[in-house]
Amino acid sequence: MQREWTEDDLKEIASQLGNPTGKGGVKTGEMMNLSNNGMIATTVALLGIRAGHTVLEIGPGNGKHVSAILESTEELQYTGLDISETMIAEATQLNSTRVMDGSVNFVLSNGKTIPFTPHFFDRIFTVNTIYFWKDPLHYAKEILRVLKPGGIFNLALADKSFMEKLPFTKYGFQLYDRKSVAKLMTGAGFEIVDVIEQIDITVGNMGQPVERDIMVLICRKGSG
Repeated sequence: MQREWTEDDLKEIASQLGNPTGKGGVKTGEMMNLSNNGMIATTVALLGIRAGHTVLEIGPGNGKHVSAILESTEELQYTGLDISETMIAEATQLNSTRVMDGSVNFVLSNGKTIPFTPHFFDRIFTVNTIYFWKDPLHYAKEILRVLKPGGIFNLALADKSFMEKLPFTKYGFQLYDRKSVAKLMTGAGFEIVDVIEQIDITVGNMGQPVERDIMVLICRKGSG
């Protein structure tokens, strides 16, 4: 028998997706890692990571995917930035060996600023976090600020046409289509190199099988 979701249930799902907390947050982190696994792999593959790069992920969740990134390229320095204390703790525990050897670092964020000096990272990426940016233009400019000249930022998200069908996205989500997200990124100062659009087959946030329209914007910071 299919569960009937109340409005309180939907609000809780939305809240946990935006900022996972407590035991429910741990379960949400596990679910997000499963549902976003394909998107993460695609987004990372399009980054063009090379040996010696410094890489920032915004919103790594429980970080279960981080080991695969480190194993794909030698001598990477990975940082995961997240607003959730629960996710920082989970990611640190799941990647304890890498954290101890200094190749991985997880940092708690206020969601408004990125606590690094200008031109710090070679590559930056994020998957399904843009919906929760409180001040999207300011935050996009923060990403630009900490990216090295000529560096690449990959932004992955599900299209508005898909997201608006989900019953919980009316609570605290900002949705984007290709035109609106491209306008945001160019307004922040990025050059859009390409937009990859495809169908992602995954498990939905409420446990159901889902085909979703996704896009990955490949954005470059100018070298000037």
